[in-house]
Amino acid sequence: MPKAHEPPQPPRLPPGHLTPHFTLAEMIASDTADAEGIENLPDADEVDELGETALLLEKVRALCGGQPVLISSGFRCPELNAAVGGAANSAHLYGCAADFIIPDFGSPLDVCHAIEPHLNEWGVDQLIYEMTWVHIGRAIPPTTPRAQCLTINDGGTYNGIVA
Repeated sequence: MPKAHEPPQPPRLPPGHLTPHFTLAEMIASDTADAEGIENLPDADEVDELGETALLLEKVRALCGGQPVLISSGFRCPELNAAVGGAANSAHLYGCAADFIIPDFGSPLDVCHAIEPHLNEWGVDQLIYEMTWVHIGRAIPPTTPRAQCLTINDGGTYNGIVA
C-alpha cells in the first residue's frame, strides 16, 4: 500500500503494451515490411514517441465511443517509408504518427470530423483525411504542433477536411 505522501501508481500495463489499448507490435506492424523483408524496428527514442502517439490514440478511441482503432501504419523505418512512398520527413519515421480506421464508429470522414475540434487541445500537428483512412500526427520534437487539417485524394492535397 502506498504511503500517505506517495501518489498512487498507475496500473501496470500488460507486456508489450504502450497504453491500455495499443501495443508496440501493432504500432510497428506493416504488410509492406513483411512482403519486402524489411525489419521495421524502432530505437528507444522512437518507442518513447510511439508511447506518446498511443496516448493520443487513446483520446481518439475515447472520443469515438471506445470503439477499436485499427492501425494500418504507425512507425516506419527509413527503408519502409521509402517503400510506401512516404514523405521524406514523415512523422511516421519518428514514431509520431499513425494511420487508422474506426469502422465501428463510422467512415474516415466521420472520424476526422469528430477529431477536428480537438486539434489544439490535444496538440495535434496534422489530421489528414486520406479518403480510406485517417492520418494523425504529433509534432516531431522539438517542433510546435500546427493543428493542421488536410485532405489528400487523387486530385492533390487540400487545406481542410474536404468530402
